[in-house]
Parts: sequence; C-alpha cells; structure tokens
Amino acid sequence: MKYTLADKDITILEHLVHVAEKSAKTIQFCFRKGKHQTYINPKKELFVSFDLQTPIDFDYPIANLKTFLSNEIRDLDPDKNNVDIKQLVLPTDKEEDGFNTQIIQEIDFTHADLITNQRLKQYRHFNIIGQDNKCYFQYQNHERSWWFDDLNKEVIQHGKSSRKFRYVMKRDVLRLLPNDYNLILRKEVVQFQFKHLNYYFLPVVVWTSHSVKDWTDTYSLIDDKDLIKQYKKKGYMLEA
Repeated sequence: MKYTLADKDITILEHLVHVAEKSAKTIQFCFRKGKHQTYINPKKELFVSFDLQTPIDFDYPIANLKTFLSNEIRDLDPDKNNVDIKQLVLPTDKEEDGFNTQIIQEIDFTHADLITNQRLKQYRHFNIIGQDNKCYFQYQNHERSWWFDDLNKEVIQHGKSSRKFRYVMKRDVLRLLPNDYNLILRKEVVQFQFKHLNYYFLPVVVWTSHSVKDWTDTYSLIDDKDLIKQYKKKGYMLEA
C-alpha cells in the first residue's frame, strides 16, 4: 500500500517549510489519514491547514519535513517508514479549534498586497486597522510605543470596515504562497485563506472595539503655545 504525492501537494509542503522555518529549527509533520492535513509550530503561534489532492489511507509521520522534501520522495510507503509518531509534536483537533475563533472582519488580501509587504522591508510591523468605517494597512516600526506615531510609516487605504480593530503582526512572517487571499480577522487570530489552504497567525498584539485608541505624536503631546514656538524656531517641530 503506497500513496503518491501530487505536484500541488509538494508545492504546499515546500511553502509550509518556507513559512515555518523562521520559527522552528526542525519542522515535524505527519500526513493523517484522509484529505485534511495540519501543521503547528513549536511555539503554537503558527497553524497551517490544507487538503491533499486525494485522500491518504494511512498516517505517515515525518521527523524533518525539509530533509524529506530535499530527498524528493513522492511515493509514501508506510512499510518503509521507521519514524515513531509518538516522538513528534503534532497539532491536535482541539488546537485547530482554538485557531478558528469568532470572526471579527473579512478583508481582501491580494497578491499585490503580499508583494507590497515583501517590498517594505524597512518596516518591522504590519498593522491591519479598522477605524471610522475605513480599513487600511499600516507599516510602522513603533520605536516608542504601539500607539506613538513617529511619522515613519506607510499607510495603504483598503476599503471599508464595519468594526473597530487593530492587529499588529511582524511583517516578515507573511511568507505565503503567491495568491489572492481572504484575510479573516478572528478573535486574537489572523487567518489567510486561499481555497482549502489556510495560514493562521497569532499576532503580536490585538485591539478590538473600545480598546482601539487614538494615535499620539509629538504635536499632540505638546500644547504649550510658547514651547511650541521655541521648538519650531529651533527646528524641533515643523510648521503646520
């Protein structure tokens, strides 16, 4: 009894390594009986799910997915697999349920948005913000605090929002397959969905509803007219 991996299966597995290798020294994986497959990283902050092209009839544990792919193995033979599944740290159904939390908002995240994310390497963080019925992506470094605006940012308008929220992610974790995605903002979770392929991330920090604050900057922190006049004269503040 053997199972042959399709080209699309291999492509997803290769990109699974690509998205997970920054957070896991060794990527442990196990094909589970059926079509639905899952992966979770050791810190349990990244979860990936996808469907195989055809169901597999047996479990097939892999101790190191990167090594497995480098060996270009296409035919899975359980009789020749000596990996002990009990020695692997694998996701549970309960952990998968824990990533599928309440949906806050759904947004389009296109291939062009992904390219933009990769291009803006000078910024460490990617913000997904809904406020005043508008949605926008903001790239910023947050040198002082999460809500301080140092004007070193890139803001991209992205349609409308029916909710107030702000999700902050590390920009470089979005190492996704080049596709258009449905970006699903969940309670404490950010999900990127393309057909049956799903990437789930735990963001660095989340604010929703009344916890969403106003941005602060140097101008808003200083209200003394004479002090503002001196700062402008010395070049510390720009003329409005």
